[in-house]
Amino acid sequence: MSKENISGDVTLVRVDDIDTDQIFHQSLLTIHNPEEIKPHIFGNLEGFENFGKEDNSNKILVVGKNFGKGSTRQQAVTGFLAHKIKAIIGESFGPIYYSNAVNAGLLLVEVPDIADFVIDVDDELEIDISQSVLLNKTKNAQMKCKKIPQPVLDIMNAGGLLKLGGRF
Repeated sequence: MSKENISGDVTLVRVDDIDTDQIFHQSLLTIHNPEEIKPHIFGNLEGFENFGKEDNSNKILVVGKNFGKGSTRQQAVTGFLAHKIKAIIGESFGPIYYSNAVNAGLLLVEVPDIADFVIDVDDELEIDISQSVLLNKTKNAQMKCKKIPQPVLDIMNAGGLLKLGGRF
């Protein structure tokens, strides 16, 4: 990450309570190669089955509340990293999913009132990390985010917990 602002075009998956099985189906858990995981992301989420086959590079994914709830499943994080998703913005995240994402270097940003923020597909968003603000540059609007704790930023800046640990 190593910068104060993250920006990119939007991909919207504004669905609440998406569990890890909808992100990456349990029948595929023997797949561990990121490029092989990639086409299966959201393959079990009605209306978004083709997401994994689309080019989502450098996008910011906007989701609903309680994203990633349910069982632990690293592929549900790895797939977004393989897609080169810059960040996932949501009202809230499942606690296990949040930990797995942070440890892998996938930025999750909590915006409690995200449902009230007007965002359309391909709007350009910017996350001002230092000010904890989400900016919709297309619509010239902004909303407050939850502050990202410094230890999380340290892990993000290192590219994941294992890379941070390698510094010591």
